[in-house]
Amino acid sequence: MECPKCGLTSPDSAQFCVHCHYILIHHCPKCWHEQRSGNTCEVCGTNFALYWELAFERSLEEGNRLSWDRFESGVGAYLQILMLPFTSLLGLLRILVVRLVSLRLSSR
Repeated sequence: MECPKCGLTSPDSAQFCVHCHYILIHHCPKCWHEQRSGNTCEVCGTNFALYWELAFERSLEEGNRLSWDRFESGVGAYLQILMLPFTSLLGLLRILVVRLVSLRLSSR
């Protein structure tokens, strides 16, 4: 196979040119069809550049969502730590009230 970039001949099974490393066999990112040209897929018609751009945008959105989820969980943990004295006090008061009520009921 002749390289379209440098013009040297490479074996037909080569994925890249042995001289300039130009891509000789392109794989469709959607259906994995092998072909010699690399702009659109000959089988499913996928535009390679548009496909990878959309995949990149999806990965950025996913990364932003994950970092926002991590931030929200951190804020939630921080709020729980801040509220711990108040929630512990309420729990303690509840236990004391239950004990007082049970003592009053048992003394009758």
